Amino acid sequence: MNIKRNIICSILLTFCLILGADASKLPDDVWKYIKTSLPEANQRFDSVITLKNGVMYIPLYPPTSVDVQEIQIEYTYPKGVTLRQKPEVVLFNNGYSLLKVFKDESGNYSLTKQDNLPIKVRLGLMPQDMLTPIGLKMPESLKLTLGNLLIPSKDEASLTRLDDQGKNTNSSEDKRNEFIGGSEFVGKKTFINPKNSKFLEVYENSSNNPLYELKLSSMPQKIITNSTGNIALVVYWGTKDLDIIDLKDENVIAKIEISHKPSDAVLNKKENVVYVASSDGHEIFIVDLKSAQLAKVVKLDQKPSKLSYCELDNTISFYDEYLSRVFNLVKSTDEYVVHPVGEVKNLSKILSDVANIYAISRTESEIKVFDKVQAKLINAIETDKKPTDAVLMGTKIFILCSKEGYLDVFDTVQNKIIAREELSKGNFYSKITILPDKNNIMLTGSSAKDYIIYDTKNLKLVKKQDTYVEVSNIVVIDKD
Repeated sequence: MNIKRNIICSILLTFCLILGADASKLPDDVWKYIKTSLPEANQRFDSVITLKNGVMYIPLYPPTSVDVQEIQIEYTYPKGVTLRQKPEVVLFNNGYSLLKVFKDESGNYSLTKQDNLPIKVRLGLMPQDMLTPIGLKMPESLKLTLGNLLIPSKDEASLTRLDDQGKNTNSSEDKRNEFIGGSEFVGKKTFINPKNSKFLEVYENSSNNPLYELKLSSMPQKIITNSTGNIALVVYWGTKDLDIIDLKDENVIAKIEISHKPSDAVLNKKENVVYVASSDGHEIFIVDLKSAQLAKVVKLDQKPSKLSYCELDNTISFYDEYLSRVFNLVKSTDEYVVHPVGEVKNLSKILSDVANIYAISRTESEIKVFDKVQAKLINAIETDKKPTDAVLMGTKIFILCSKEGYLDVFDTVQNKIIAREELSKGNFYSKITILPDKNNIMLTGSSAKDYIIYDTKNLKLVKKQDTYVEVSNIVVIDKD
């Protein structure tokens, strides 16, 4: 028995060395078969198959793939079940197999309990670049399929969760954490990072009080979510560490240390990467959220302190606060070329579309419009006093002016302010968050005693709600 086990181990060790070199991807014919039976299936960067409602399959790669004219199912457990019925184990006639991952109500992961599986399944190997489910439990006969993978424990990967231990909800201390939600938050999960805190308070649906809170590594500077909202990159104040977090499972997927402290970060939704600027290091780090790895470092002569990304022309605009100048970074093959654009003093926000770069000055209270191609100033429009944040949605820029509490709406086609909404005197709003419905934005501030919901389609304020939470960062995602 030991001789047989040693032979199997030797085969798998050799296979690990072969498979571990490149990112995993299922053969086209296998993937086509899966997509035909399960049209909703997606293949992650590590070739793990994800379906709706959290269903997941881990593929096993055979030591030697068999050439077949047509992919067919050779074995399933339970027996006689089709792939559409989502069996626990699937073995294809070319040697590849799939293992269904189970997740219980406590968040524990496991595989099939069937220990008597075909040798072809037991000789398979999990993708060696796979993000292994935390605390994965598996039968003894399948443990060799791990290869060089390690199963992280919950203590190693989970965010520290502090549950409410029956606090008096009428106490002044508990009122401090009260966030009064509304219809916008039904079916949502809301993560709030209060002022001067390294905790994320977690609310579900429209609950007023947090169900629990999650302890982060440090105090977040910025939290950026991917296009689906499931994965977040957390940039911290005063540290070179970045965390990639799964917001659904509330686990740390990866920790990335960069060479210098970050100054800003922005998402490229199409490629699912985040550009992280460091003015101290003259660098822009490209973090791939799909592989949870640092993909590239772009070295610059300038000191990028603020960033903007335009998906339409795949360019990065940045601001050097030491030079008080705006630059456009254009990708050429594998290299990046820097183009100087213009001068702006005390920039609070930089945005860009395919034609222009929009630079908003906090002290001059104006938005400067630069032509990307001609690299020159073509317009300067006065805003209300002290603009601190802005978002570009379609052809409109929503500018939060904090000194006297106004929201300006700038139309990039008409090149003028087309609306000005008075918010609330005495409240200092400083942050705009786009809500999951993509039509409404939320205005918050670490010194504000309420939050505001604004309809960007109809250009009107729809809600002003008192809250006890002093919001520094907020993330709202779909609950399911």
